Amino acid sequence: IVITIGAGEAGVLWRRFQGGTVIDKVYPEGIRLIFPWDRMQIYNVRVQQVPHAFSVLTRNGLKIDLAISIRYHPEYPFLGILHKKVGPQYLHTIVIPEIENVLRVLLGRLDAEQVYRTEKAVIEKAVNGAIDQIARRFVRVDDVIIKMVLLPEAVASAIQEKMTHKHLADAYEFKLLREEKEASRKAIEAGGLKRYNETV
Repeated sequence: IVITIGAGEAGVLWRRFQGGTVIDKVYPEGIRLIFPWDRMQIYNVRVQQVPHAFSVLTRNGLKIDLAISIRYHPEYPFLGILHKKVGPQYLHTIVIPEIENVLRVLLGRLDAEQVYRTEKAVIEKAVNGAIDQIARRFVRVDDVIIKMVLLPEAVASAIQEKMTHKHLADAYEFKLLREEKEASRKAIEAGGLKRYNETV
C-alpha cells in the first residue's frame, strides 16, 4: 500500500479495476499510497551505462570481437507507454538488440581490412541510425562508445604487414622520383657548364 520512490526513480501505476496501466501520469520521487490490488513499477530514470561484448562476421566470414558501452535512459514523460508496450526489460528487449543488429549489418558489408582501416569512425556513424530507431520506442540513447574492435591475431598481423609493405613501396617510389628530379637538375647544370666552357 505504501510505495517509496527513491531519488532518480519514477513510478508507473497499474490499476487492476480501472483500465490497467496509467500512461498519462508518471509518479515522481516520494511516498505514494496505492490500493493493495494495484501495482506500482519503479524505473530508474537516471543516465545509465551498460557494457556489452559480442562477435560479428565480416563479408568474407571472419569473426570480429566488439566491446561497446551504451549510455541510455528512459524518456521520463513517456514512461507509462514504455511500461505498457515494452516493460522493465527494455534494455535487453530493444536497446542492445537494435544496436547489435546495426553493427552486424554494417560489418557484414565490410572485409577485415576495411574494418581494420575504418575502425571506430564508420562504426560510430552507423550506430546513430540505431539510436534514432530506439528513440521512437521512448528510450534515449546518449552515446554508444566503441571500446574495442578485435580481429584475430593472425589476420591483424597480416594486415599490418601488408600496410607496412605498402608504405615502404610508397617511400621507394618517392625516392625514385626524387632521384629522377636530381638527375634532371644535374643534366641542366651540366648543360649550363658546357655552354659556359664553350663560350670561354
